[in-house]
Amino acid sequence: MNNQTLHAARSIHPTSALRWLMLAMALSLPVLGQAKVQMLDRIVAVVNDGAIMASELDERINVIALQFQDKGQQLPPPAIMREQVLDRMITERVQLQLAERAGIKVDDASLNQAMSGIARQNGMTLEDFAAAMREDGYDWNQFREQIREDMIISRLQQRSVASRIRITDREVDRFLGSEMGKQMFEEDFRLGHILIRVPGGASPEDVQAAQSKAQDVENRLAGGEDFQQVAVSVSDGPKALEGGDLGWRPAAQWPSLFSEAALSLQKGEISAPIRSGAGFHILKMIDRRGGAEKVVTQYQVRHVLIKTDALTNSEQAHAQAQRLHDQIASGQSEFAPVAAEHSDDPGSARNGGELGWVNRGEMVPEFEDMMLNTPTGELSPVFETQYGWHFLRVDDIRDTDMSDEFRRMQATQALQKRRFEEELETWIQEKRGESYVDIRL
Repeated sequence: MNNQTLHAARSIHPTSALRWLMLAMALSLPVLGQAKVQMLDRIVAVVNDGAIMASELDERINVIALQFQDKGQQLPPPAIMREQVLDRMITERVQLQLAERAGIKVDDASLNQAMSGIARQNGMTLEDFAAAMREDGYDWNQFREQIREDMIISRLQQRSVASRIRITDREVDRFLGSEMGKQMFEEDFRLGHILIRVPGGASPEDVQAAQSKAQDVENRLAGGEDFQQVAVSVSDGPKALEGGDLGWRPAAQWPSLFSEAALSLQKGEISAPIRSGAGFHILKMIDRRGGAEKVVTQYQVRHVLIKTDALTNSEQAHAQAQRLHDQIASGQSEFAPVAAEHSDDPGSARNGGELGWVNRGEMVPEFEDMMLNTPTGELSPVFETQYGWHFLRVDDIRDTDMSDEFRRMQATQALQKRRFEEELETWIQEKRGESYVDIRL
């Protein structure tokens, strides 16, 4: 999970199961004339003190090509494809380097939990999923490492961006009373997106050139050109290679710049270019639907948290959490007294680690992912979030009618998501601008 959390509570965002299956397929493709390819391998980009090799770029292009093939979409011209894919890889590499310097890692237990979730999406256990891939000749280790990198990037983004976002009760009240807040529970949007980027410190001439390009794109779309194909060929947005499809989201969870423009768009309509600090955006209303769910699923969760501090480093905290986990798993100790005595979350520790009924979106992504993927009554593996090392147990699951409290939580989550995405795009551009990038394509 580029984008994307750990705002108030969840997901890792491993993308769709299909993506990972196609990725696994691409990673397993045989390379003809392998010895010759190795001899001719060369650097296509230098990113700070690292490099991206031509073989890595070709491998990623194979993955994207398979995704296009599966969707029945036409591939963009090879030169544009290489530029788009390399640009994405550079952005990923910058973030992975930042994560390494910050000591952000994903241990095997957390990775296995994510892999189990992907396997379940395909109706298999993790062991069956791995065995099926190996039987077909797929490289399981490379598949795992790609997912690990996505999780690392997600943690970096959450630590660097989401942890700084604070939403006040007054903001929530004002939002719920606004027209957008009222529509939040009435309608979802699925938007297409094209970005014509304007780099930081651009001259007036550069801005004018970008605006002219955006206007030309709008004219092409108005003339009947396919939005997805145009997005693939010209967009600088994070979903360019997916045809600019940003997926479904409640109206209020879009960045305010998008939601305000999208409110008046009907299905199939395209907006005029919209200016932001990142450049010029063009939106397409792919679809819209009404009605938020009236019933939500809640999870009764308890956990133990071991924090790091001046006297306890990450390895020591991890070891202590694992020791306590094993005591409970083996039956030597009960969860509640262990949490009461050892957990560093004072609010839940006094209640034996009990967090009460938790909704989706209330916890940071690593925690929520564990919560969603841990069978009821079983202990999760030990895992790390921005707060320290945890393990948890889901005691019960229930469906409940949407309440005022839930509406406030949804509003808070929407505001956090909106602000996170606005800040994330700026942060990524800043970090990339601070990096040494030498493209040798």
